[in-house]
Amino acid sequence: MSDTTTVSETGTQPSSQAAGYLLDKFGIYAALGGLLLAAWFHQLVIVILLSLVLSAAGLARLWSRFSLVGVHCQRQLSEQRAFPGESIEVTLRAANRKLLPLPWLKVDDEIPDGFAPGVSLTPSRPGFSFLTKTAALLWYSRASWRHQLYCHKRGYFPLGPITVTSGDIFGFYPRSKTEPLIDHVIVYPKIYPITHLGIPSLFPLGETRAERRIFEDPTRTIGIRDYSPHDALKRIHWKASARRQNLQVKVYEPTTTLKAAVFLAIDSYPRDKTTAGEFELGISTAASVANYLTERKSAVGLFVNSRLVDSSQPARIPPASGAGQLVGILESLAKVTRSASGPFEDFLDSERRGLPWGTTLVFILSHPSPSLVRLLTSLAENGHKLVVLRTGDDEISPFGPAVACHRIRNPGDLTQVKRA
Repeated sequence: MSDTTTVSETGTQPSSQAAGYLLDKFGIYAALGGLLLAAWFHQLVIVILLSLVLSAAGLARLWSRFSLVGVHCQRQLSEQRAFPGESIEVTLRAANRKLLPLPWLKVDDEIPDGFAPGVSLTPSRPGFSFLTKTAALLWYSRASWRHQLYCHKRGYFPLGPITVTSGDIFGFYPRSKTEPLIDHVIVYPKIYPITHLGIPSLFPLGETRAERRIFEDPTRTIGIRDYSPHDALKRIHWKASARRQNLQVKVYEPTTTLKAAVFLAIDSYPRDKTTAGEFELGISTAASVANYLTERKSAVGLFVNSRLVDSSQPARIPPASGAGQLVGILESLAKVTRSASGPFEDFLDSERRGLPWGTTLVFILSHPSPSLVRLLTSLAENGHKLVVLRTGDDEISPFGPAVACHRIRNPGDLTQVKRA
């Protein structure tokens, strides 16, 4: 899968700047005045020299004026989505679609810092640098460059804009324009393996096979047996009864449906640089839980009280199953920022009312406030099925025995979640 975006001369108006003071407007006026004075005093050598300077400046200015006309740039990405540690190939192309040749052309593509390690970059603005490519283009010719972008951390990263610079053959009047050519690369959070996660469920029928025969799914028949007086008539298998000349009833497969809603409490994570790793562990925990449930064909949703980087709105994804659901969850987690959209208690109170009956609530948090501890304890005591995954090194759990709380100090703790 690739993405291609094209830049033409329809962007911002080109701007030019003389290479030195002698070539700017006042320098030209001064040279013209000197030419007139030299002609008045019959200084032939000076007249010839100043005439050559003025002619070269005029030709260079005219060349520069048309240098970016018909210049087209294109960026192509091999992928727009990746996991940390993967790389994306970016291809830049520049084409000169006119008779006037370009003795030099510079293309500056703005990329996030750290995406091109080992390459010499020019700083542009905080967090971004210019990746510079140069070439000389004859009439109706093109050039292309390839480089690798290394996705070293989770996030939603813009590429661009592109600044194209060219000019006359002498370099007297460089001319540049900046085009709003923006692509976005989504780097998913890391997903860690989970071998067992004791998440309870209330809803008795559905897609996941149960370990104990407490509930049965009438849509899945695994056999027949002889009729007994307590069996309902709707369970009778009439065709099998006719063949055996004895009443037979259907035996159903025991199953249990798990609908889970993963809640990530952003405001439970302190906003300082020392807790950045703990915050990313919380996001990866949410991604790992969603992946674990999706692999088991369970319905899972995501709710995060964060201002997403592209919309400034919190993440609200109702529970559903399938690979597409997991992709949507991972994309939302890639866009999560440390800025909370509001108190998590209010966010939880408004979102849980719209969840289907029997949805298991999975909370991922770090340092819950006393009001949040009371709220989750109240939900557990009132019969709601919930589990809490606490990231960080705190040894003492603020929750009582009513709340199933697990401590996640590092990714290895997700391999086998244990009761705190």
